[in-house]
Amino acid sequence: MISLKPLIELIKIAPPTFAMHREWFRMVGGAAEFAKINPDRLPLPAAWIVRAADKVKHAGERSELLTLSFDVVIAIENVREHGDGETDDVLLAYRRAVCAQLEGYPIDGTCPIRFAGGQVLEYTDGDLYWRDRYEFETIYTNYLPDPTPPFDSIVKTGENL
Repeated sequence: MISLKPLIELIKIAPPTFAMHREWFRMVGGAAEFAKINPDRLPLPAAWIVRAADKVKHAGERSELLTLSFDVVIAIENVREHGDGETDDVLLAYRRAVCAQLEGYPIDGTCPIRFAGGQVLEYTDGDLYWRDRYEFETIYTNYLPDPTPPFDSIVKTGENL
């Protein structure tokens, strides 16, 4: 399958325009890091890229059109000192910055990544967890070339020559 590690490395780097206004993610990781989070000691803001789903559609003999989905989970502070709407504005800034980095990004041999929607995971008094789904497609084939030379004539074998 396809590794999401290059995408994790991509979003570790703050876009230049974003870095002028806010702190970028203090922690970026994958599914293993997401599974180990301790909300009481989490360095916010943080983000994780986590596999979500694979959909397959037949695309010809021994090939499939594979749609791979992954989520970018963003965690930011949700503090009472924020004025009305400020937490949502902060979240929106991170979402837009990540989307700008990922949308259209080509992974080798795949169609460019596209945004597929988002959803709140959890609002608490201290933090907010949000996930945005992204998808990309690739043709997957299990065809292995024949190791013998191509057929060019009949070779007669045995006693009845």
